[in-house]
Amino acid sequence: MTISKPYHGKIMDLKALGAGEGDSISKRVVFGPGKFWDDHVMRVFTVKPGAASPFHHHDWPHYVIILQGKARGVIDGVNIDLEEGFYAYVPPMVDHNFTNSGDGDLTFICIVPTGGDDYSYPASEE
Repeated sequence: MTISKPYHGKIMDLKALGAGEGDSISKRVVFGPGKFWDDHVMRVFTVKPGAASPFHHHDWPHYVIILQGKARGVIDGVNIDLEEGFYAYVPPMVDHNFTNSGDGDLTFICIVPTGGDDYSYPASEE
C-alpha cells in the first residue's frame, strides 16, 4: 500500500472526475487503494439541480451520506426524501437512483467496495 502525504486536505481541491452523466455529476475520490483504504472507495459526488443517476443495480452495496442539498432517492421501488445529515443504504442487486430535488448543488459521500469504483486514480494527485 502506498501512503502519500499529506494526510489531510480539502475535498473540493481534489480532482473532479466525470461520473458518466456529462457535466451534471462530478466525483472526487477521497479514500481508496493507494489513498489510505485498500478495500473500499469513498467518493464525494456533486450533482447539479435536476440531474439524476440512471436507475441501475450491481453486485455491491452503497453507503450514502448527504452533506449538502436535497435528493429524491428510489431504492427497491421506495421513494425517499434525503437532505443534509441523512444517510441511505443500498443493498447489492437492488434497483436505485438519486435525483437532485433541490435548487442548489447536491453533495454526498458514497462508499463502495473497491470493485464498485471503475476509476484507476493515482496514489498522489500532485
